[in-house]
Amino acid sequence: KEDLLARIYTLPAKFGRVFRAGIRKNPNNPLAAELSIICLDNQKKLTVAPDALKKNLRIYLNEFRLISDAIDILDARVINFKVDFDIFVDPKFNKTTVVQTIIAKIANLLELKNFQIDQPIIMVDIMNAIINTNGLLTMTAVRIQTVRGVHDGRVYSNISFNMDAHTVKGLIIGPPGSIFELRYPKYDITGNAS
Repeated sequence: KEDLLARIYTLPAKFGRVFRAGIRKNPNNPLAAELSIICLDNQKKLTVAPDALKKNLRIYLNEFRLISDAIDILDARVINFKVDFDIFVDPKFNKTTVVQTIIAKIANLLELKNFQIDQPIIMVDIMNAIINTNGLLTMTAVRIQTVRGVHDGRVYSNISFNMDAHTVKGLIIGPPGSIFELRYPKYDITGNAS
């Protein structure tokens, strides 16, 4: 698995660039693996890999596989999400400043560079970013929800995903071959302070 991923990420740039790749066994064929890939667009947002890249990757990887092995190249599913939190702020601190500090911390934590295909969202990391902020008395709620479609000109993926139904022991686990993306941090992280 690690060797295959290394080959994918060292694909010569003239054939295209894979941003993230994830490999897992094919549940329908014990001799096959499912390779999910995703690329970046010119605005550094996740986008479906072009067919030409998939073809180049198939040809490139064919040289390194065993005769009995098969690799199915699939598009990774992008799950866009937003974070909303409610807090109580110490009266000695400016509420707006505390909220902006928390938003910046969450945006840094959830940067796309920190995510891989099939990686869950870890709720406690988000909660720690919030509660370890100066001026905070208490955090009363954190909500993570799927965002899809078009909102005020911002385009999200069309994947519908129930975060609550897929939260296990503080981990939000996406479907196989998926990647989470906080697509527009400026708009997708909101906080309410009392």
